Amino acid sequence: MNYIKVFSPASVSNVCCGFDVLGFSIEGLGDELIISESDSKKVNIKKVNGYQVPLAAEKNIASVAVQSLLDFLEIDRGFDIEINKNIKPGSGIGSSAASAVGAVYGINKLLGSPLKKKDLLKFAMKGEFVSSKSAPADNVASSLYGGLILVNNRENYNVIKLPVPKNLYAVIHHPLLEIKTSDSRGVLPKKIDLKIASEQLASIGGFVHSLHTADFDLMRLILKDYLVENYRAEHVPFFREIKNISNLNDAICCSISGSGPSLFSLANGYDKAIKLKSMYDEVYSKNSVEFNSYVTGLNSKGVHCL
Repeated sequence: MNYIKVFSPASVSNVCCGFDVLGFSIEGLGDELIISESDSKKVNIKKVNGYQVPLAAEKNIASVAVQSLLDFLEIDRGFDIEINKNIKPGSGIGSSAASAVGAVYGINKLLGSPLKKKDLLKFAMKGEFVSSKSAPADNVASSLYGGLILVNNRENYNVIKLPVPKNLYAVIHHPLLEIKTSDSRGVLPKKIDLKIASEQLASIGGFVHSLHTADFDLMRLILKDYLVENYRAEHVPFFREIKNISNLNDAICCSISGSGPSLFSLANGYDKAIKLKSMYDEVYSKNSVEFNSYVTGLNSKGVHCL
C-alpha cells in the first residue's frame, strides 16, 4: 500500500460542564485526507481543497503532527498529503484536530500500524499546538476515538470513552465567522471561586452517571456550564436568544462548542432535534446571519479509512 484515504470527523468540545475535558465527534462532517508516499523524504502538503489552510509544512497542522510521529519512529521517508478541508478553521468544531488526527492515523496505517490508536494522540496534539499553544485534548481525542470522551490534559492524555444513550442527538449551528482559540481563551478568568468549581465538579459527575443510566431527566438538570459560557457568550451571535428557546422547548442542553462561534444542543430523539434546529435556523435567518446547521448522531467510529 503506497497511499491511503482517511475520514476524520468534526467534534464538539467543552461539553457544558466538561471544560477542556469532555467532547464528542460528529456524524457525517469531517476532513478527508489522501496520503501517499513520495521520493522527497519530506512531508509535503500537496493540495488543500475547500477551506484554505497554510501549505507550508512548518505552519500546517497536519504536516507538523506527521513530522513529530516520523521523528519519534526515526523514519526518514517522504509523504504527500492532500486535504479536503470541509471544516472551517476557527469554527469551534475541531477543524485543526480533524486534520491532525487524520494525518497521523493515515501515516501510521501506511507504515503498517507500528503504534496503537491511543499512542497517536500525543502526536496529533503536536499539530494542535500550532493553532493554540494551550490546546486541550478534547477535540483531538473525540476525533480519534469517536463517540463521547472524557480526557485529562496531562502528558499521558488518559482517555475514557463514555456510553452514548440511544436516541441522543446533537444540533450544531455554525455562524460563518471565525473566533481564534487563543482570543477566546483570553477572555476567561485566571482564577475561579471555590463554590463555582464545586458546582462544576458535581455537574460532570452527574452527567457521567446520566450517560450510564440513560437518564435524560438528570442529564437535562445537570448539564450546566458554570465556568466559561458567560464569558464567551457575547462573542457568539444570538446565543442567549437561542439558549432561551432551547430551555423553553425541552432541549437537554444548549452551550458553546469549543471556543465558539459554533453552538450545540443535545436532544432526546431525532424529531426533537429537527424541531430545535428549525427554531434556531429561524433566529439566524431573520437576523441575516449566514450559518450552517446540522442534526447529527454522535459518531461512534472516529477517524477511519475510506
